[in-house]
Amino acid sequence: MQRGRRHNLRIDSHLHQAPILSPDTTFHLNTQHELPGPDMTAAKAAQPCTEPLYFSFSGGGWLMVYMYGVCKALREQKVDENAKFIGTSAGCLSIVSLVLNSDFDEICDSVVNDYVPPARASWRGPFQMRDYLVDAVKRHGNVDNMHKLHGKVTIVYTSLSAWVTRRVSHFKNPLHLLQTMIASCCATPLVGLPFEHEGEYVIDGGLLDNQPLFGDGVCTITVTPNVFADAADIRPSRYVPPWWSMYPPSQREMWWLYGLGYADGLSWCVRQGLPGSESIVVPTKAAEFKGEWKMIVGQLVGYRSVEDAVLAVAELLMLSEETITSNVIQLEIVLWRLVAVVAALLDWTTVFWAVLAAATLVGLTLLDQQFTLEFVVVLGSYLAVAVLKLKEVCWQVHSSSHWHELRLCLAAMETTCKVGLTLQQEALLAKWSFAFRFSSLLE
Repeated sequence: MQRGRRHNLRIDSHLHQAPILSPDTTFHLNTQHELPGPDMTAAKAAQPCTEPLYFSFSGGGWLMVYMYGVCKALREQKVDENAKFIGTSAGCLSIVSLVLNSDFDEICDSVVNDYVPPARASWRGPFQMRDYLVDAVKRHGNVDNMHKLHGKVTIVYTSLSAWVTRRVSHFKNPLHLLQTMIASCCATPLVGLPFEHEGEYVIDGGLLDNQPLFGDGVCTITVTPNVFADAADIRPSRYVPPWWSMYPPSQREMWWLYGLGYADGLSWCVRQGLPGSESIVVPTKAAEFKGEWKMIVGQLVGYRSVEDAVLAVAELLMLSEETITSNVIQLEIVLWRLVAVVAALLDWTTVFWAVLAAATLVGLTLLDQQFTLEFVVVLGSYLAVAVLKLKEVCWQVHSSSHWHELRLCLAAMETTCKVGLTLQQEALLAKWSFAFRFSSLLE
């Protein structure tokens, strides 16, 4: 076995596809004031796993509520009773809460109702996460039972002094546990500045290892709130804006994220065929809720204030949602064209002429400043070659079959609003346009 291998079962979705685990669900959001009710406890408790499992929880900032939902599912299926955990940053909060038997519903209620509103109320709010963390540990940490963590939970943080990661599995007292957790979560500047711990300055564990693995020959089951982490075993089955980790969305989206983590955790248990998994009923409340997004832009960005601003501009310019999407795709295709031109220019011929011209000019300047004519000749030659090369590259890119097909796709989209696109045109736009891919994903 390789050192620190990840678990070999992976979600079969990729970036160019809608990250969906089950075919009967689409992009969804939970309701604002609903605590995970009966639907969240639809799964029956299972017997403990007979074989030990090893879990790694990554960092995630405010996306920690997703991992809280995963932990709730693992606890219900008694997976945690015969498992070891390693985590960094937000991941360490999840695994400590899991092993110390904290109530995840109560934790999420505090996060959503006590920490998210002040974090969104002013510009200082997002930078007070250390205060929120300390308050949450004091209220829900159950640190009196910290002896349960010894040898079962490993917290990872980064040593700035030695520029290495530190792993801690035994804790001297509740204060030492709290300081180690703060060190692991110290994502500067959101969670404060680096501080001295155990004789060295420390910072967020995700800086050097955001998905820590166990040692030799141990297959690690990886959990992350990053929807684009294709290699992870448990990750969001629906699109989750990654920037939510730094600035929280509304309370409604946070509750939805918690429910999504719970459903994904149960889905993983079913896929693994764990003892008792045949009786698991994966909740669909979060999957069936569509939210109140008015535009695809709002779903993509994840903040309703941004959506309102885009709607205001669109109304001012009398643009429809289809027109906005089409214009964004056109702009993206043009940018890709510019990238193609620049990439073609940076071939060996252009580099050779650039080096030759630069060396000649420097040599003439150093040897004798009177070689003005030679200076002009060399510089003019280089500029002439560059202009000719640019013209040739632009013609090649503009006349390429890919660019021609993309222009036909854009023209068809403008006249039919995606309804009249052929399968080949949809596939081509999905390949070259992130905007088109996300618009199709979130519809």
